[in-house]
Amino acid sequence: MTSVEPGNRPVALAQADDSPDVAYAERARRLGLPFAREVRLDPGAAVDLAAIRRGTFAKSPGSAGLAFVAPAEETLPDIAHWLARYPAARDRLSVATPAAIRTALIDAGSARFAANAVNRLAILYPDLSARRVVTGGQIVAGLGLAAAVAFAAHAALVPTVIVLNLTGAFFFFGVSVLRFIAAGFVRGRTLDDADGAIDEADDDLPVYTILVPLLNEAHLVADLVTALGRIDWPRHRLDIKLIVEAGDPATIEAARVWGQGPPFEVLVVPDGEPRTKPKALSFALPFARGDFVTVYDAEDQPHPQQLREAYRTFLRSTPEMACLQATLAVDNGAASLVAQLFEIEYSALFDGLLPTLAALDMPLPLGGTSNHFRRVALAEVGGWDPFNVTEDADLGLRLARFGYRSATLDLPTLEEAPATLGPWMRQRTRWFKGWMQTWLVHTRHPLRLLHELGWRRFLGFNLIGTGLIVSALIHPAYLATLLVMATDPLTLWGDGGAFAAMVVGVNLFNLFAGYTAMAALATRTLELRGNRRAAWALVLLPVYWLLMSLASYRALIQLVVRPHKWEKTPHRGRQRPRR
Repeated sequence: MTSVEPGNRPVALAQADDSPDVAYAERARRLGLPFAREVRLDPGAAVDLAAIRRGTFAKSPGSAGLAFVAPAEETLPDIAHWLARYPAARDRLSVATPAAIRTALIDAGSARFAANAVNRLAILYPDLSARRVVTGGQIVAGLGLAAAVAFAAHAALVPTVIVLNLTGAFFFFGVSVLRFIAAGFVRGRTLDDADGAIDEADDDLPVYTILVPLLNEAHLVADLVTALGRIDWPRHRLDIKLIVEAGDPATIEAARVWGQGPPFEVLVVPDGEPRTKPKALSFALPFARGDFVTVYDAEDQPHPQQLREAYRTFLRSTPEMACLQATLAVDNGAASLVAQLFEIEYSALFDGLLPTLAALDMPLPLGGTSNHFRRVALAEVGGWDPFNVTEDADLGLRLARFGYRSATLDLPTLEEAPATLGPWMRQRTRWFKGWMQTWLVHTRHPLRLLHELGWRRFLGFNLIGTGLIVSALIHPAYLATLLVMATDPLTLWGDGGAFAAMVVGVNLFNLFAGYTAMAALATRTLELRGNRRAAWALVLLPVYWLLMSLASYRALIQLVVRPHKWEKTPHRGRQRPRR
């Protein structure tokens, strides 16, 4: 029997064309080869990322191992000639689709790829990984600060409390000022005309990768595939990865049923810690074939023109523009008071605060979905941190540290807000915990952070990163000040000291400034999209912020006892008949 050397094999295109199964079955018939709907490789098969991205050839180990090829139409004469030269190879060669070959190669190297997803950032940039939440130096500094505060409180309790209160007030007021600035910025904004015009022909557009991590969301897959099918981008230039967990058979089955054929591929993440969304994204990133990458969640409904707006913006920008955050808009605000308040918060954040930060060239605390990246920049900074439970905020800051910029898009993605308090509380706890992780990671070396960001971005990060956390933690004290003043004002004055009066005044001023700033910003952002109906719920802002404070203290506890726990937010989705 003729031996076939590794270099002696059929030639296929550098990048296969993802035609339906029937096309490859027909090519197999014309070559006189069997067609394999599934590709199974023996243990030890050679796997590399270039072969996975091409999806044109795979072979089991050994000289007699089975081989699979995904031939493009123009390569058929060359392959037929090769088969005539090596007729014995017909016994070991089958035709398969590029998707089947990629799946087999990924499965063959899944353990290595999973380890890479978990360890890549920690190996490349260990000081930027949340695998270790606090360093020895931070522990020493924290204990030293706590001891100093305790000593000061023992020596002079009232002045110490006043200093701590004023420190918190500085960050709380800073966030309020930023919201006032954003409210002014919104007044001059106009939304994108959404014409989606791009001068390039469809065949000249780049491949765009869409990553969709799924966990216990089999009931959402059908609507997800429908929503992604409405995206205005040539299907042969789309690369959609449905990323599922090995321990979630129902979602795996749903993804394989509804995501059959190009441009969909199903990636199964091997089981193992940490079980987080950023780990799933990190697992999938090396297999992305697009020059641009975006992330959607299972319940998302992106605007059909959003990819075109993103690509048009990238074309008009310098290579330093690495990320574009699309607006996230809640579409179930009428479901409950919780969802209504969440809708208001999202409106203020994505239509107000983030565009303002982008205009000021500040680091963006990205949303967890609908962020569009240049793949080269994303890979350079290490991708997502699998140990950070708000990987989006961390990644936005890491991009800024590497000299990249981020901006925002107008065309929205519709999202489902938690409609009940339990899921909302768990989600918000995770967000606060992740922001705390991000702050701890990036302040390990403050002088290095200052050097990489510059003074303006450094101050912006501390205003947002520190301010949002401190604001949530201190808000109950401000509300308590108001309640005591309303019921028994003399309690706060004590002996009538000027410092006590100053603290009370600062607390009350900050409280009303915070509410006013949020109300002004939210009212204008809601009007921007013609959604004034939701503004009435702003009267419940004190209660909503009190719930956020509860979530922040819950996050602080989790940061100590379970720093990498991922509290998954369940989504109901839209009801539709089974396929």
